[in-house]
Amino acid sequence: MDRESVAKRVRKVVADVFHISEKKLTESTDFVDDLHAKSMDIIELLAALELEFGFRIPQAEVRKNRTLKQAIDYMYKKARAKK
Repeated sequence: MDRESVAKRVRKVVADVFHISEKKLTESTDFVDDLHAKSMDIIELLAALELEFGFRIPQAEVRKNRTLKQAIDYMYKKARAKK
């Protein structure tokens, strides 16, 4: 799985969870500052990403990923390690 396909999937999940157009998301989009994420939003995002990619993500790791780019990079690294 290449980074671009992971990025597409993460972008779609984030857009669905935050009810925003994928076109409005950039890699510098900050979940808290730009999307006004609350704790429940982060939990929903975590669950949606786990469902989309089929592996567990420790909650502590999610909090480290504040931007879309960080989330994409993290998911890409996890997806490659899962092979």
